[in-house]
Amino acid sequence: MIIGIDASRANKKNKTGVEWYAWHLIQELKKMTQGDQNSWILYTNEMLHGGLEQLPDNWYEVRARWFLQKGWTQLRLSWEMLRRPSDVLFVPAHVLPRVIPKKTVVTVHDVGFHRFPHLYKARDRQFHEISTKDIAKKASRVATVSEFSGREIAECYGIPPEKIAITPNGVDHDVYRPISDQQALDERLSRYRLNRPYFITIGRLEAKKNTVNLIKAFSLFKARRGVGDPNNLVLVGNPGFGYEEIKKAIAASSYKDSIIQLGYVPEADMPYLINAAQALIHPAWYEGFGIPPVQAMACGCPVLSSNVGALVEVIGPESAVFFPPAEPEAMVVAMNRLIDEPGLAQKLRMAGIARASKYTWKVTAQKTLPVLTQW
Repeated sequence: MIIGIDASRANKKNKTGVEWYAWHLIQELKKMTQGDQNSWILYTNEMLHGGLEQLPDNWYEVRARWFLQKGWTQLRLSWEMLRRPSDVLFVPAHVLPRVIPKKTVVTVHDVGFHRFPHLYKARDRQFHEISTKDIAKKASRVATVSEFSGREIAECYGIPPEKIAITPNGVDHDVYRPISDQQALDERLSRYRLNRPYFITIGRLEAKKNTVNLIKAFSLFKARRGVGDPNNLVLVGNPGFGYEEIKKAIAASSYKDSIIQLGYVPEADMPYLINAAQALIHPAWYEGFGIPPVQAMACGCPVLSSNVGALVEVIGPESAVFFPPAEPEAMVVAMNRLIDEPGLAQKLRMAGIARASKYTWKVTAQKTLPVLTQW
């Protein structure tokens, strides 16, 4: 059997959630399928790199050049499927080509755009709605990353539950781990001009991540801690939809000098910044999984998280302090508890490390492999 995988997202240089999911899954599938009876093809719009180019004997690269910024999966990959279709096509990123083989699997990570349409650009929302309805009609199977997302996809788009496979995300535990080397931690802090103590939040700076309410909560927290409070808030991620409101919230804060924007941070530096933080705060309005909290847990960093979507399911009810995302006051309570409640931070560190250990990309691949090969 010939199994094709859309590797265009995995092949991006600067990766975030979906791109890392695709990259790690492909790398683990390579290990599991060396010498099996299938031929595996990575379809790409440019030369494979970053480890993807290292192919077992039964894995192949098909480079399908495309000179436009968008439309590669829908159009160029369609042409490839028309000319030389694979027996199975797997797309790890929420959109199908126009032309597909009879056996097609696609990953839908969440349907936040459907539940919270006002948090998305109209164009992006329309694209996701159209592509998800297309998936509901055409895909043989749908993979998703949590039980919550599976229920949401079935309810919102009428996809039969038996067509939905739950394949939770993983964490690279060689990268995201507790780090005790204080010199290495201090070197990263110096590089980014950060001073302890700080709370960190990771994700694109956009409306759906609820950054405005986090800034309001941090300002309340600072005001109540009083003059001389040393705590900072570190925002990691590039600007996205709704960033203008975030800029206004920062500018309006009396504590704007304690709010630090780092933009995109390379993966190699992330575990150091997480390890040095006193907690990760994840205030999102909606999550189909929530990779940053699990990465923080793997590092032994306490997590304060909103209690919506898949977050309690994924993080575990005892591994974080949870709060309603619409209530800045509740975020303030969570931050104060972490600092003032004896033993809480250490309890969350230990519980988080234990919980995060169940999320590995090997397990993701083990759950995904039969979805692609057993028909």
